[in-house]
Amino acid sequence: MLKRIILFMFLLCNIKLVLAENILYVAVSQNVGDMNPQGYQNQLYAQNMIYEGLVKTDRNGKIVPFLANSWEIKDQGKTYIFHLRKNVTFSNGEKFDSYAVEKNFKSILLNRAKHSWSALVMLIDYVKVIDEYTIALCLKQPYLATLNELSLIRPFRFLAPSMFPNDLDLLKNKPKGQIGTGPYMITDTKMGISDTFSKNPNYWDKQRYNGIYFDKIITKVIIDSNSKLIALRTNQIDLIYGSNEIPIEIFKDIAKSNKFQSFISPPIFTTTLVLNPYNRFLESKDFREIIALAIDKEKIVKHVYYGYQNVAPYLFSPNMPYSTPKNYKTTKYNKKLAKDKLQRLGYTYKDDGYLYKDEKKITLNINFIANNPTQKAIAEILQAQLKDIGIFLQLIPNEISIYQNKRLKGNFDICFSQTWGIPYEPFTFLNSMRNEGHIDYIAQKPLKQKPLIDKAIQDIIQSAYDLQASNVDYKNDKKEKELSNKMENLLDMIYETQIYIPLTYDTNKVVSRSGIKGIAPDIHAFEIPFWEFYE
Repeated sequence: MLKRIILFMFLLCNIKLVLAENILYVAVSQNVGDMNPQGYQNQLYAQNMIYEGLVKTDRNGKIVPFLANSWEIKDQGKTYIFHLRKNVTFSNGEKFDSYAVEKNFKSILLNRAKHSWSALVMLIDYVKVIDEYTIALCLKQPYLATLNELSLIRPFRFLAPSMFPNDLDLLKNKPKGQIGTGPYMITDTKMGISDTFSKNPNYWDKQRYNGIYFDKIITKVIIDSNSKLIALRTNQIDLIYGSNEIPIEIFKDIAKSNKFQSFISPPIFTTTLVLNPYNRFLESKDFREIIALAIDKEKIVKHVYYGYQNVAPYLFSPNMPYSTPKNYKTTKYNKKLAKDKLQRLGYTYKDDGYLYKDEKKITLNINFIANNPTQKAIAEILQAQLKDIGIFLQLIPNEISIYQNKRLKGNFDICFSQTWGIPYEPFTFLNSMRNEGHIDYIAQKPLKQKPLIDKAIQDIIQSAYDLQASNVDYKNDKKEKELSNKMENLLDMIYETQIYIPLTYDTNKVVSRSGIKGIAPDIHAFEIPFWEFYE
């Protein structure tokens, strides 16, 4: 009898412990993926919960220590020596040390081609273990954005050594388990329904660990935006977080309500139009400038974003580093000037109100993702605005894979693009302009300035000087000024091509039920700091 009473009390205590768990329910549009730290089919916010890197970016975008306590840059920028923390374990208890770092980098380098968007992957010569907690990353040549790329969510995050397949190839074979050093672990997945993340009991940062309020984060898959809102109103979820997780018109209504909380981040990236100079009209820089003059960005911001985002005069937001050109002045909406320039170029208007040249009607197309309501709304406004100056803009909706294929093959006149935000901006993003797999390369390729643009980018990213030469205060005013001048001149050159029309500086939107505190979205586009939320 006594044994039964003891067993009953034991079960009762454990039931209470389970019931006492603090759980946050979050609406998302899809499952998080297999959580391969080097894979590209996973949700970035989830990878960021499980895996950590040598360095990270803080709320202001500054590179700060993470799994490395400190670092040194030697050999004129070609050698980075990292001094690792000595108290770190993976969530399964395995030790994090130089040998774990070495194994992860060897795995990454097996697939250089598949990670080729990262200039750092292509520039790593070898990784050398100096001692148990000191490791050297040796490059073929200096690379200014080395620390920025090491702070990325993928592929430079660390998996426990025992989780690697025998051949170390994580893109050919899945990891044996999703074991990282991060504050959360993935503990359950129900396809099409939910994913569950539990607090990592072996988390190395005890101060941070003790401050984590939510024991579990459960992401519930709800595809339809209205269904997400219903789930929030009926207390099935607590939070919706992200730039595309909830349409702006729904966010607008929620922001007016006293029943829920709403938050907007600072600018995280820029939505822009890319004009393709391969088009027989758009090959003219003057014609590209006319398109820019005809677009009223203020109207787009008002009618599509309800004023919750700002007009973007430049490709990079002013809160991003090195974002301002030296001499280039942004093109402002001026319909009359646009029409005057068209007539000076020899275009004539006919009775139907459209422009003609050599008896051919001036027609352009704009490609967009069919199920993206924001792109569709912007495209419709652009169609009306270009009609005002006599240009017929044909709207071409595409399934997303077809849309991406058109972008990469240059089969478009006008299409949408976005910058990548911190820590990709500006250096990693600019470097991608030299990569054949990116829309910027495709659009710039016909330009006579392309070799000069590429040379200027190469000169910047191969600089031996790094603004974060160590994790202590470090400043070299002369070198910083040199870099600023180079960036200003490069941006002048890029903007003068007139192939980019920046539209708006995008923000993350967050809505939650009342009572959740600690929500303060920052400049990180792809991170959700669940460890900061509490009640």
